[in-house]
Amino acid sequence: MRAKNIIAVFLTAILITFSHPVFASIEQQRQDFIAAEKAIQSGLDEQVRELLPGLESYTLYPYLVYEDLKKNISIQNENRILTFLDKYRSTPLEQRLRQDWLSFLADNNQWKRLVRDYQPQTSQTLQCSYARALIETDKKDQAWEEAQKLWLHGRSRPSACDPVFDAWRNEGKLTTELTWQRIDLSIDQGQHGLARYLKRYLPSEDKPLLDLWLEVINSPQRTLEINWPAQTHPMAEKILSQGMGRLLREDTPKAMHQWQRLQAEQDLTAMNTDSISREIALYLSLRKHPEALDYFELIPEKIMTPRLKEWYVRSALFAQNWELAMKAWEMLDESQQQSPRWAYWKGRILEEKGRIQEATASYLSIANRQNYFSMLAADRISQPFRLDYSAINAHGSEIIQLRSDPGIMRAIELFYLSRIIDARREWIFALRGKNSQQMKAAAIIAHDMGWQDRAIIAAANAGEFDDLTIRFPLSYSDYITRYSRLRNLEPSWVFALARQESMFMADVGSSAGALGVMQIMPATGRLISSKLGERFTSQYALLCPETSIRFGTYYLKMRKDELQNNPVLATAAYNAGAHRVKAWLPDNGTIAADIWVENIPFNETRDYIEKVFTYIYIYEERLGLEPGRISALMPDIQGKNIVSARFEE
Repeated sequence: MRAKNIIAVFLTAILITFSHPVFASIEQQRQDFIAAEKAIQSGLDEQVRELLPGLESYTLYPYLVYEDLKKNISIQNENRILTFLDKYRSTPLEQRLRQDWLSFLADNNQWKRLVRDYQPQTSQTLQCSYARALIETDKKDQAWEEAQKLWLHGRSRPSACDPVFDAWRNEGKLTTELTWQRIDLSIDQGQHGLARYLKRYLPSEDKPLLDLWLEVINSPQRTLEINWPAQTHPMAEKILSQGMGRLLREDTPKAMHQWQRLQAEQDLTAMNTDSISREIALYLSLRKHPEALDYFELIPEKIMTPRLKEWYVRSALFAQNWELAMKAWEMLDESQQQSPRWAYWKGRILEEKGRIQEATASYLSIANRQNYFSMLAADRISQPFRLDYSAINAHGSEIIQLRSDPGIMRAIELFYLSRIIDARREWIFALRGKNSQQMKAAAIIAHDMGWQDRAIIAAANAGEFDDLTIRFPLSYSDYITRYSRLRNLEPSWVFALARQESMFMADVGSSAGALGVMQIMPATGRLISSKLGERFTSQYALLCPETSIRFGTYYLKMRKDELQNNPVLATAAYNAGAHRVKAWLPDNGTIAADIWVENIPFNETRDYIEKVFTYIYIYEERLGLEPGRISALMPDIQGKNIVSARFEE
């Protein structure tokens, strides 16, 4: 046994001869845990010996065992490692140690052990190592299945995959069809270099087609010069569609006329070009082109997708062509028509057509639901909107039982140690497979701890949406109230934004790089710091809740001031950026805010506004205010011509 494997001794016997009592106070155990963890990491064996006896009963003792095993991964420690993996299976610690163990086995060519201990991994390198282990242990059929899964990916794979792919190809498993599938995936991912590399695996007669595809990507205008009837390969339709798609994104109306000319000049009936027609209609609609409705009229209903039908309605709404809007609405699928969104728009269309009684019936059909469209519907018929409130109910025994779950216990203790990332991992793992009653208990436990994001998610997973105290907490109330008033903003609006942006998670970061409670981008943080006359020392300053809220309210006020003093536009800009919002303004006149929101090209931003404005209403009630009408926060959107004229004045 190696000298440094100190914890192994304490796993096999309870030592009571040291100075620390086994059952120390929780405060002392927390301090000793942190000290022992640092000692293990630093190799301070004597200090570890002194601290461990008082920690064996401590909830986070497994983390000390993990730290020791991670530092001492070896075949000699195999039994201890496997025991740990079995004891803590389906926990974050098991997952992390298994990754370390599998990596060690792969690095040391321990293929039989790797096959024995492998469980599905997110690491591509470990996936490749597993396929290699299957080959080395003569499990070829399984290996070739894994190899094909690894092959069908749009990006380059780790070098660990190279021997797997070599063996797979040598067995004759790589077909022309599989090569084209990966080329297709790589081009969809924008990995044109990978596509060029894959050319070597195509038969000689197919290589010119890939060259043509890459030409079309680099110069979409080539799409109009190719003799498409002469292209008989199955991939030709994809190339034509992609080439026209690029032209459409560059200049939609021009590409539409080019496509019509190409159809007149070439016989394309042997090719399925429905996707091009759909894309033309979609881009005309997204970009609010005057020809959008005319083009929708040319498309056979049978080739229209549910999404395209929705954009047909939106285009008619934007043009305020109520006859076509009704016609388009009637083309929606039944499930779409019954949704709150499209029930509301049916009412709006009927109202504009003067069919008030039918419009009222449509509004009433959704009036008692807690969502944006129900609130708008109540406003249209001047009816009060009432929020349903029902507290989540869980039996005390269920709460006690869940709190005694080892994973939940570790999550709670990590939370109190401010190790939020590890706490969140333990919590998520511990709640996997739990039923709705257990989720209710989890929501109550998390809320009572002040762990609001976990409470919100647990309530949703339990199907409980009416406990407004849990689902809409007043986190960071002091900061939000102070800085909202400083910026002359309604606190309910800022609460709603924070709830949508981060669920009040101070440490959260988005895939785009936004950080903190108010999800501020580092570049935006630098801009705000400059305007406030402050030094921006680090992007991690945005993880401080007060800084995030102070900067977020400043940014929101800045956007509101420059965008017609309109909360709808400012909210959209907070999500998508002011430059996009300005581009989405109508060219002339004004447009009702609800129609403008419905026509936002980004699904994410449209959904964002709908949720934020719903949350504003809820937070007004949570703050003890009399909630106003949602429509009062949604003044008409002024067109670019009006904004320009006012600016010139």
